[in-house]
Amino acid sequence: MTKLQQPSRPSRPFAPRPTTQIAIGCVVVPIILALVILGVIFYVRSNTATSITVPEGDVALVRTLPEETAPLIARFGSGRALEITGRTEDWRWLEVRLWDDRQGWTLRPLDILVWRLDAQVVTPNSSESAPEAVTPVEEETLLIPATSFTMGSPPGLGEADETPAHPVSLSPFAIDRTEVTVGQYWQCIEADECEPPTSDASNTVVNYLNDPAYDNYPIVNVAWTEANNYCMWRGKRLPTEAEWELAAGWDIDKKAKFLWPWGSDPTAAEANIGETSLGQAAPVGSFAEDVSAAGALDMGGNVSEWVFDWYKSDYYKIADDTDPIGPSQRRGEGTGRVVRGGSFNTSVDEARTANRRNQSPEYGYPDVGFRCAQDG
Repeated sequence: MTKLQQPSRPSRPFAPRPTTQIAIGCVVVPIILALVILGVIFYVRSNTATSITVPEGDVALVRTLPEETAPLIARFGSGRALEITGRTEDWRWLEVRLWDDRQGWTLRPLDILVWRLDAQVVTPNSSESAPEAVTPVEEETLLIPATSFTMGSPPGLGEADETPAHPVSLSPFAIDRTEVTVGQYWQCIEADECEPPTSDASNTVVNYLNDPAYDNYPIVNVAWTEANNYCMWRGKRLPTEAEWELAAGWDIDKKAKFLWPWGSDPTAAEANIGETSLGQAAPVGSFAEDVSAAGALDMGGNVSEWVFDWYKSDYYKIADDTDPIGPSQRRGEGTGRVVRGGSFNTSVDEARTANRRNQSPEYGYPDVGFRCAQDG
């Protein structure tokens, strides 16, 4: 019996090699990857910076050497740009350029990545001379007992906004003996409780606020809000206009009002104002004769001072006679905040204890500082 013959299947041709896919996988893709990598490297290299900006809420402390115990030679608040001139090998410290072509070392802010910076390794200069140490002025308050006094000026004396003279009774309070210093204010900045001043410069010194050599000078360029913040951080507040005037011009023992902190003769004391002005701020308390009967220093000159109250030119006509706090800005009564006392930039007449001025509270000024007060 004949076996059935199975039909033969046609043979399948061999598939051609995927030469196109091989070429793409072995040649084109690596080229594209290489170009991407080179592009990233080029982008990174072309966008590395030779400067840093101090991050928000941070303070750049610049020292003579890359050591945390090295002498401090400069401070910069958030937003300040610093030119990088070198680095340590581990990138932990950056050398930055200061004024007068000097250099110093600051810790690299942790949120600034290394690959974003361009700096060469440099050897620290151990011969950098350390600045002369400044002994900080101690914070000292003067206790003022409950007192009644005459606020303002009598007819024919002073300006219209100082009248009418009127009796005021104040509860016990304490007031700073000196104006708040640069060094004291930096403590608040480093605690991230105060904003840096609106400008680093005074009227004569470009790095007045950055150089620790000026730590005992009065802080300036501080807006009213930040002055108030500082006092609150200290557990205090700004003095009211009435408290300031009493501390500046009232002799409790004699029950007498002085025209100037030192007395009623404008030439009887040397103060940083008018003809005896240095033309710039001086360390607080430098003019020992500029002292009030209460013992407060620099209430006549050096820098003018923010106080708590809003300003109203005719406020004394309706002022409270017990612990007044000024007009209410919310009712449209107050314009600017009151500034008291003269400065190195004003005439001796503006140092009168009853003299009143006002400034916009949103700005800092190179001749306006402040001192703090607290309830007694």
